[in-house]
Amino acid sequence: MSIGLFKLSHNQRKTLKIIFLVLNIFEILIGSMFVGVSIYVCVYISPMILTEKAEINFVFVVYALFGFNIVTNWLIGIRICCKCFSQAHKKSTRSLLLLWYFAGTNTVIMLIIIANLSKKTNRHIEKSMKNSIQSGMKNYLYDMDIKETIDTIQYNLECCGYDSYKDWHQIEWMDKTIINSGSKQVDELRYDKNKLYLPVIPWSCCKIQYPMQCFHDPIQQTAFTNLWVDAPETVADSINTKGCVEKMKGSIGCIIEGFIMLIVIVAVIHVNIFLVSRILYTSCRNAVLLYDPQGVAPGWIFGRGDCGYSRGKTLTELMGITNEILEQRILQGKRLGTSDKSSKSKVNRHSGEVDSSGFHRIKSIPDSSNRKNELESTTAGVTETEISNK
Repeated sequence: MSIGLFKLSHNQRKTLKIIFLVLNIFEILIGSMFVGVSIYVCVYISPMILTEKAEINFVFVVYALFGFNIVTNWLIGIRICCKCFSQAHKKSTRSLLLLWYFAGTNTVIMLIIIANLSKKTNRHIEKSMKNSIQSGMKNYLYDMDIKETIDTIQYNLECCGYDSYKDWHQIEWMDKTIINSGSKQVDELRYDKNKLYLPVIPWSCCKIQYPMQCFHDPIQQTAFTNLWVDAPETVADSINTKGCVEKMKGSIGCIIEGFIMLIVIVAVIHVNIFLVSRILYTSCRNAVLLYDPQGVAPGWIFGRGDCGYSRGKTLTELMGITNEILEQRILQGKRLGTSDKSSKSKVNRHSGEVDSSGFHRIKSIPDSSNRKNELESTTAGVTETEISNK
C-alpha cells in the first residue's frame, strides 16, 4: 500500500518542480531575514542597551548562524530539485536526497529548540535589565562609569528609571555627604523621615524638546520648589516619565517574537518541501523505470521500494500495463539506444577526439538490458534498494 499516491504526467511533474523551487526560495529568504535582522540588532540596537549587550549579542549571533545554515541548506535544495527531476533514477540522487532531508530536519528541530529558549532568555534579559539599572541608580554618584552608562541610556532612549521616573524618588542615591539632610528645605521635600527619599532625578531624564527649563531638582531649583507641590503635572511634563526597561526590551522582544513566528513558518514549509520532493522524486524515478519518461507515472510519499518495503502493488499493477506493452517499450528503448550510440560514434569520429593511445575516444552507452532488468525486478516485487544494487 502506497501513502499519498499521485499519478502525474510530465507537465504535472514540471509544475511540481516549480513548486519545489518556490518553496526553497521562500526558505532562503527567511534565512536571509534571520541573518540581516540579527546583524542589525548587534550593530545598531545592542550598543544602546549597554547593561546587557553581551547577552543580547550572543542570542542574535546564534540566530544569524542558523539563518546562514537555512540559506545554505535550501540553496543546496535547489540543486537537489533539479536532480530529482532529471536524474531521479540514479542511486546518488536518492542518497543525496536522504542526506538533505536529515540536514534540513536537524536545522528545523534546532530552530524550534532555540525559539523555546529565546522566550526564556528574553524574560531573563528583562529581569537582568531591571536589576542592572536599579543597581546602577544606587551607585549613580559613586561610580563615574555607571553614571555615564545610566545617563547614556536615559538620554538616548528618552526614559527615566527602570519602571518610571518615580523610581529615583524611592532609592537613596544621594547621601548626607552630598546634601544637607538637616536643612528645612530637604526635610520638607523628603518622602520618608527615616530614609533619604527625595523628588530629585538626574538631568538625563529631562525632555530634549521641552520649551522651558527642566524641573528635575527642587533642591537646586529653589525658585520653582513650589511646583513640586502645587503643579506636579508641570514637573512631569518637563521630564521623560516612562521607564527604561520597557523601552529597552520593546525592540528586542518584538524581534524575538517575530523570529519565533518565522521559525514556525520555516517548519511548515519544510514539511511541505518534504512531501513535494518525495512525490516528485518517486514519480520521475518510476517514469524512467516504466520506460516512459514523458508519460504518466505514479509518485508517492511512501510506497513500494522505500526503506525495504516490498508490499503493495507493483508499478505495472498501479498503471495497468501489460507485459506486451512493456516488451514494446523495452524494444523501442533498445532501438533508440543503438541509434544514439551509432550517432555519437560518428560525431566522435568526425570531431577527431583521440585518447593517449592515438585512437578515437568513443563514449560508452549504457546497455538497455540493465534497464530491462530493473523493470523486471520492479514488476516482480523487488525493492528499490535491490534495483539500485543491480
